[in-house]
Amino acid sequence: MEYFDMLAKLGIGNAHPGGFAATLRQFEQYPLPTSSRILEVGCGTGRTSCYLAAQGHDVVGIDIRPDMIAKAKKRAEKENATLTFLEGDAISLPFPDESFDVILVESVSIFTDTGKAFSEYYRVLRSGGQLFDREMIQRKPMSTEINQEITKFYHVDRLWDLKDWSTLVKTVGFIRSQIEGPFMFPKSSEDLFEHPDYYQQIDVGSFLDLSIWEIISKYNNIMDSYEEYIGYILVIGTK
Repeated sequence: MEYFDMLAKLGIGNAHPGGFAATLRQFEQYPLPTSSRILEVGCGTGRTSCYLAAQGHDVVGIDIRPDMIAKAKKRAEKENATLTFLEGDAISLPFPDESFDVILVESVSIFTDTGKAFSEYYRVLRSGGQLFDREMIQRKPMSTEINQEITKFYHVDRLWDLKDWSTLVKTVGFIRSQIEGPFMFPKSSEDLFEHPDYYQQIDVGSFLDLSIWEIISKYNNIMDSYEEYIGYILVIGTK
């Protein structure tokens, strides 16, 4: 079992950097225009997408995993939220050019071809539209052994640093851009306590699955052991 399999089976909706608390802080600091047409790339179980739909936005959530999309649709039914969920890949978005006012991404870009993903975000954004992408980052140099342990666990080619992200945003062509952070990861238990997910859908028998507990244990060990090396940023780009 891999990290994303665990997230899907447990229906976790706040696995992105900073948890759901960071999501809410972002919307407070950067209020979205009323009735925006929003694409959430890598929507997972749909927690953020459903929240935005409840605020009156026109929301589309896509995810490459059909099991995540299935749970997102069930969440929308339970929350009585009106929005669209589709299977889709960040590096080949199934939408025409300039389709959205806002592109929202929460820890997706580093798990795919990051450059291609950013080009797609830019393509489907309308002129004047904004990208908000919160991603894990390498805060300071680390040993080869630590780097390999982290990249192997998350199945990413490498960990990007602040310079890498800055270069990418400028290369893609955003007329204005900024990067907030890096921030340190909060304890996941804090987010669960402050913002419980009442619509989380856990597969039957998951808590008896030892492979799930092994992944959780590895995750907690990485977060606790290497917190000085990794953190997250918020990338903001205006087309």
